[in-house]
Amino acid sequence: MAAVTGPGYGYPPPEGTGPRRRWLWAAVGIWGVVLIGIGFWSVRNDPPTVPEQRDVGRAVAVLRVASGAVVAAAQDERWVLSLGALQVEKCAITPVWDGQEASRAVGLYVPEGDARAALDTVVKRLPADYRAGVVTSRGGTRLTFFADAGEQVGIESEANSADHLLTLRVFTGCRPAVGDLDLTDPPAGAAPAVLDSTVAAITAGSTAPASASPAATPGAEGVAAEARAVACPGGGTMSTFVRDAGPAAPESGPKGVPEGTVPVWSDAGGWAYRSGSESVVVTADRDRFRVSVTTACRAG
Repeated sequence: MAAVTGPGYGYPPPEGTGPRRRWLWAAVGIWGVVLIGIGFWSVRNDPPTVPEQRDVGRAVAVLRVASGAVVAAAQDERWVLSLGALQVEKCAITPVWDGQEASRAVGLYVPEGDARAALDTVVKRLPADYRAGVVTSRGGTRLTFFADAGEQVGIESEANSADHLLTLRVFTGCRPAVGDLDLTDPPAGAAPAVLDSTVAAITAGSTAPASASPAATPGAEGVAAEARAVACPGGGTMSTFVRDAGPAAPESGPKGVPEGTVPVWSDAGGWAYRSGSESVVVTADRDRFRVSVTTACRAG
């Protein structure tokens, strides 16, 4: 006779189901902890398998070469250059693993309307294996520059076609950190005389003296200038020297510009011009003038 069941008379659960299920969940939890531990150890200790896993120290070596290639490609008597400092910032590779990103900016001042021509020139002069290019959008008014220097080191720039300042940024991306990362630039050489003459022209008649920059490259007048330098692909170095030039007075207009020289850029924030092979940029930074002079590639 078939078994009869009714409400409340279902089959009882198999004996032992509760303890076995708890054991299973405990095993899964332990295995998860083991996997997380193995993964964390691997991230910290395994050798790199792709370029972005190589530490920032190795990437900085590529960044230095790429920065030199950019300044050499951007050298042109029509435009004004300025080399930024090598910078390192903290970043996150994963939620549990901090890293570092190194970058360096190259400022390129151009007359209004020359932005596209300047970026196209840099594209043509960079090494072919950088695969550099410029993409336009918004009817040709927005410019996007990109290049791949190898080892996942990139070069980028975003600008409008009417901009006077183009910032070419060389960057490593977020990499495993190095505790004693060497950020020392190659020797910058002597500061050009135009640095002192420009500072003197700006500070003439001012009662507040210019202050020394926190660096160790003296100019002709013995005042320290902050110095930055990169090695050029064809030899020698290109250097930028920066000095304080006292309280800013933008309403006074450009000072120290040689007679007959037309600034590439000039507004309330400063001015930029060429003095022979050297680039001169004056900017108002927190109510003080800062003068930067950048050399062409030259022997040390």
